[in-house]
Amino acid sequence: MTPSNGKMVCTNCGYTQTAGTGKSGKIVSTSAAKEVIMIKEEKNAEPLDSDAVCPKCHHRGAYYLLKQTRSADEPETKFYTCEECGYRWREY
Repeated sequence: MTPSNGKMVCTNCGYTQTAGTGKSGKIVSTSAAKEVIMIKEEKNAEPLDSDAVCPKCHHRGAYYLLKQTRSADEPETKFYTCEECGYRWREY
């Protein structure tokens, strides 16, 4: 709440209260303007499989990610992303 004309006014909802009533407190800090962060390049943290061959550009080398897409007694699915062209495919 911020003081305004002898009253305390909430900056979010507009609720007003007389300045001498309720709990006393002081404003510790005010919020600053929001900062916009632009991501220029995304780093890939997935491991590289140098034996995988891309079915689109035939480049040798792709990042992979293992996920359990079926029941627990079935093997996991391997999702590949080509290092060169970014094409994605999966292997069961």
